[in-house]
Amino acid sequence: MEELPIFTAALELKSPWFIERVYFKVEEGHKRLYIEVGHDRRTKFEYEGEKCPVYDHQDRRWRHLNFFQHECYLLCSVPRVKTKDGSVRLVEVPWAMPGSSFTLLFEYEVMDLVKGGMPASRAGRHLNIAGKRAFGIISRHVSTALANQALDDVRELSVDETSSRKGHKYLTILADREAKKVVGVSVGKNKDALAHALLDMEARGADRTEVRTVTMDMSTSYITGVGEAMPQAEIVFDRFHIVSKLNEAIDSIRREEQKKYKELKGSRYLWLKNNDSLSQKQQQELHTLSEAYPNIGKAHRLRELLREVLNDAVHSRSTAPLDKWIQEAWDSTLQPIRDFVNMLHEHWYGVETYFKKIATNAYAERVNLKIQEIKRTAKGYRNIQNFVWMIYFHLGGLNLKTH
Repeated sequence: MEELPIFTAALELKSPWFIERVYFKVEEGHKRLYIEVGHDRRTKFEYEGEKCPVYDHQDRRWRHLNFFQHECYLLCSVPRVKTKDGSVRLVEVPWAMPGSSFTLLFEYEVMDLVKGGMPASRAGRHLNIAGKRAFGIISRHVSTALANQALDDVRELSVDETSSRKGHKYLTILADREAKKVVGVSVGKNKDALAHALLDMEARGADRTEVRTVTMDMSTSYITGVGEAMPQAEIVFDRFHIVSKLNEAIDSIRREEQKKYKELKGSRYLWLKNNDSLSQKQQQELHTLSEAYPNIGKAHRLRELLREVLNDAVHSRSTAPLDKWIQEAWDSTLQPIRDFVNMLHEHWYGVETYFKKIATNAYAERVNLKIQEIKRTAKGYRNIQNFVWMIYFHLGGLNLKTH
């Protein structure tokens, strides 16, 4: 048949494999295309480095990419070979992974759809297979890629938590800030979860003793975990987390003031957003409220000053401006602000390191946002392992060999 060379080229088949027959068949009310693949006679197939004679054959079928609107399947009597030790082994075929009932090209199509933002269940429906089978394709390729991934030494690490589902279920995420990829995932958000995530990282060749810095929030569990597992690493408290803690102090002042002054009702957004993110009208409203209610106004001014100190640290690398800010904050006599100052003193080792290293958890925050997007797109995950596979699929920097 003249069309056989075309299908052979499309499937990139090479000797000893060739296409024997191509035909349509009506099944379950659908017209399906079948491509039968054979091999040259008297071929010896390689198994673990040795050429082995064919013992017998096993009939196999694989779902392939659609031919126009028609489902397409590859059929082959796959040879089994007899090895020197007398065992009989099934030969691996070049168009599919061992044990899979889909061709590689079909599986790559599933992964391309998911990579493009489609949830695996919808990709399955799009290709007329069950969602579980689409997840099976993703998990198989991810697990294979993870097993073959050789991580370089991770030196700049970030640790963060992310919610896996409603009901306060969490995952601990380790990310390599330099390579920009997730290198460890575990269930939970305590020091044990951190330890398991490190084991996940080290299973692929990284060495925790090579880690120089770990950026994080002020989670006691993570602080303890890093101290125990990586005592040589310097802890860096993320600047955005520091500002977030100050925001909590400011918001507590606002709530107390609002009990006495109804005019402050609905103003929360004004106090917690950066000035340069407010419209001119909002900035004027903020100025008016600050003049009328000096406690919350003073707290907001301190917030903006701290942002300037943290921004300037990129150039100065000096904690002197922060020392000056701390004194001014303490002199404000506002108790929530003083509580925040005390917190800075208690965690000074990680605050000071920020000024030395200028390292932040910004990448970890981007990872968290992407993870939440993955979760929303799929409308949640009942199976947490599927969620972990998807995190690695999108953020693990894996070689998935998709087209």
